[in-house]
Amino acid sequence: MPMTHRERAVAALERRIPDRVPHFELAFYETAPDFEGREFLGATECPPFQSLPYEEALAYNARLHLDIARRFDHSIIPLNNVLWDAYPDFIQGMIDMTRLIREASGDEYLVLCHGDATFGIPTEDMEGFCERLVDDPQGLKREAEETLRRRIGECRRLIAGGLDGFTLCADYAFNSGPFLSPAMFEEFVHPYLKRLVHAQREMGAWVIKHSDGNLMPVMDMIVDAAPHALHSIDPMAGMDIRVVKERWGDRLALCGNVHCAHMQTGTPEQVRASAEYCLRWGKPGGGYIFSTSNCVFKGLPIASYHQVHAIWMRERQYAPGEGGPAYFDNTVS
Repeated sequence: MPMTHRERAVAALERRIPDRVPHFELAFYETAPDFEGREFLGATECPPFQSLPYEEALAYNARLHLDIARRFDHSIIPLNNVLWDAYPDFIQGMIDMTRLIREASGDEYLVLCHGDATFGIPTEDMEGFCERLVDDPQGLKREAEETLRRRIGECRRLIAGGLDGFTLCADYAFNSGPFLSPAMFEEFVHPYLKRLVHAQREMGAWVIKHSDGNLMPVMDMIVDAAPHALHSIDPMAGMDIRVVKERWGDRLALCGNVHCAHMQTGTPEQVRASAEYCLRWGKPGGGYIFSTSNCVFKGLPIASYHQVHAIWMRERQYAPGEGGPAYFDNTVS
């Protein structure tokens, strides 16, 4: 009997072999071509929703989340669109959207939302942040403690409200390497990430850590923090899913890592090669969830996503006893 989407996602996150490789996208914004012109309301890069009452707009977004999961056989629904600025309590907004998804689909999918509390690459006042690393390290640590305390409280409320877990979306690295040196990462990020993940796992939450960029110099610390999985294993930064699987695949599951730059501007052959490489080295032995190396952002040629989705559909099944890369048929175009 086939697994449910939830069951196969859980199997992969536990580094077991499900009946087939699960699939999801961290965010899916290029919706108009496949969903009758519909787009998420109220989120970044998406239309405003002021013409609709909040409850109607929330139901609209919940339905679009669910339609995407059903159309593309996703096993995880990450909530990226809950009309952040419109609801006086955005935590309750995520709980309400989860309730709507559950009412329509039962317990079929894992439902996750953002839940990070650690310092990533600053998006504002990078110079000021760098000065504080030297001039006010204790102040930064107090800020990290307060953010951690507040976020753990929010996460408890979200899990009690019906969510299944969290995507930790703080980016730690550029293509050239981490924003913070390994020594600074160990001081200002690693202990807080480890405590956050520990608290979330104690709540019964599933935890996927996301970061773009070349994480190799700090990978041991990320793995030590013990998230269930890592996303996105960025190939544009030289992250090789084969190497990551060989070195750390016995300690965490992997999500990724079809090359988004190839999907944006590359050839169909480059897209095919990237998708097949991910499956060849991510799939064996379980503990793997197929996805792009970032998300399905607006402007991504949807034909590229259809191409990688078709490759996943063709190669997603596990054979009984499967455990090595030799299963892959390189002759199929």
